[in-house]
Amino acid sequence: MTLPGFASPLLRWFNTLKFKIVAMTVVTAVLAALASTQLAQTATRADLERLLLENERDDGERMAAMLASKIDTLERTLKALARAITPEQLNDPVAMATMLRDKPAMSVLFDSFFAAGPGGAMLARVENGATTSGLPSVAERAYFRTAMAGYQIVVSDPLLSLVTRLPIVIIATPVLAVDGRSVGVVAGSLGLRSTSLFANLAGDGEREDARTLVMDRAGTVLAHPDPARVLGNATDEPGLGEIFTAWHASGSPIDTRGVVSLSKSYMVTLTGIPRSNWVLVHITPEAAALAPFAAAQRTALRAAAGVGLIAALLAGLLAWHLTRPISRLRDRAQQLLNDDAPAVDSWPRERGEVGHLAKAFQRVVEQRQARQRETQGLLQQLRAVLDHAEVGIALTRNGHFELVSRNFCRVFRHTPAQLIGQPTRVIYASDAAYEALSQRAAPAFMERGAFDGELELVRRDGQPFWAHMRGRAVVPGDRSQGTIWTMEDVTEVREQRERLTWASSHDSLTGLANRAAFEVLLEQATARAATEPFCALFIDLDRFKQVNDTSGHAAGDTLLRDVAQVLAAQVRKSDTVARLGGDEFAVLLAHCPVAQAQLVAEKIRGAVVAYELVWEGRRHNVGTSIGLVPVDASMVTAAEVLSAADAACYDAKRQGRNRVATHPAA
Repeated sequence: MTLPGFASPLLRWFNTLKFKIVAMTVVTAVLAALASTQLAQTATRADLERLLLENERDDGERMAAMLASKIDTLERTLKALARAITPEQLNDPVAMATMLRDKPAMSVLFDSFFAAGPGGAMLARVENGATTSGLPSVAERAYFRTAMAGYQIVVSDPLLSLVTRLPIVIIATPVLAVDGRSVGVVAGSLGLRSTSLFANLAGDGEREDARTLVMDRAGTVLAHPDPARVLGNATDEPGLGEIFTAWHASGSPIDTRGVVSLSKSYMVTLTGIPRSNWVLVHITPEAAALAPFAAAQRTALRAAAGVGLIAALLAGLLAWHLTRPISRLRDRAQQLLNDDAPAVDSWPRERGEVGHLAKAFQRVVEQRQARQRETQGLLQQLRAVLDHAEVGIALTRNGHFELVSRNFCRVFRHTPAQLIGQPTRVIYASDAAYEALSQRAAPAFMERGAFDGELELVRRDGQPFWAHMRGRAVVPGDRSQGTIWTMEDVTEVREQRERLTWASSHDSLTGLANRAAFEVLLEQATARAATEPFCALFIDLDRFKQVNDTSGHAAGDTLLRDVAQVLAAQVRKSDTVARLGGDEFAVLLAHCPVAQAQLVAEKIRGAVVAYELVWEGRRHNVGTSIGLVPVDASMVTAAEVLSAADAACYDAKRQGRNRVATHPAA
């Protein structure tokens, strides 16, 4: 073949779509490889460093939040102990020692804990569950003076224990009298070298050459991997001195948002610990932190270059192979259509494969448009039927709305355009609620082929409401073909039902459980008393009749409502307070020992005595005669408990009223 004869077919091949696609694919692959390599060289290190700094900050914030949670637990436990201490116990060291020994949870949380009187003298101290002797005075301790002077809990600066001479911190809170005065202090001690407060600071993923420590505003080290460094100074810590000096010079701000800094080849994270004046410090050598990323970067660069070249070769071969079916696709398209299909000016008139494809696809589009018009007519008829239904109707498929009725949109305050095509999740308050329906509906469809139940849904504005939903698959046994749902708003019906249920078990005046509900709970608790003993308090108000006689029943009703609130405020949420009728109340203390129940009863008695009703210029006070009944296997029925309660209340009144009597009488 002569050169001109060879050049003509070659030129035609260069002009074909196949060659253009292959050439474009090869060039794109090569350019992509070059660009990826260049971008990796300039951006990878910066991105990795940014991610590393963010991870360091996030780790510090998580650990600081965990320490704050521990401190909060310690403070709340100490406050609960302070509230349980009475001024009388502060005057009786023996009673105070007994009371502290009965708090095993405190020994778990603190290395030791103690109570001190208003002069600073320790009344009792417990360590490892046992009281100790040789009690020193804490009158000169700053935390003691601060606690006595205010109402808030105090966390001390690090100091040496007066007993063990070891480094500790003290958490202290005042014991308040009824009038709000500080009459003493209870405090817990945490050894800086032994306490679990700073345990596992480093976490499981800590690098061997990294350090995690805790310091205060002054730079005193409170926790360190090396116990010998406790109470040392932060300026002596390698990698930390320069950053600490700058931080201290700026006023030692305690910021719970972690701050990551680089100093002398170290990466240092400072994170303020909420609820304290402490800072969590994490120190990592920069080279160690970035070493894995540097190695990964080098590997990625080499891989990118190699993959780019291979991709270019493979892309060229694949593009060549993929373009071969174009001619076959043209032939298959012509077989599906009539050969006499009319031409349309809006379609390309190019010769070759593209022109043939244009004609074939034009016919396909025309046929599809005809089918769409038919389908649209059917949909309009279906919408008319749906819109005239009195209940809300929706068709869903694959978790999305395909059809919705006018009433359905009205209930949810959406338009059809806002719902159709949207995930069905939009009508549920949360992902958990959506998953809960799936777990309920799937078994129902499998067993009965339909779902019928009440669900809590939300309108477009976020307002929740209750709906009665019924669902059935369009094709029984095949939910992939869609599901038809009907819906009715039953919020008012449900609320009426709940109001009737609540009214049957609660006292209308006080809102407490009524006698019938209490007796049911008492019967159930008594049946379990052999394995789960409990205590019950039966309360009869003293001098209540005088309130009704002097100020009328409206004053009496107000007093009963207020006393009900006073009683509920003195017990746990797990306990039950009920009004039995008139001025009689009862409290069911679940899992409560007798000694603790006596403390609760005295607390209730004192709270009611402290209450005063001012009505039309008159002041009314009432007392309480309380019968305490411990219930165990010796009592079989609620009737026995109520009989014992009557006897105990009678004993309390016979002994002079406004007191607690325990059954059986001592």
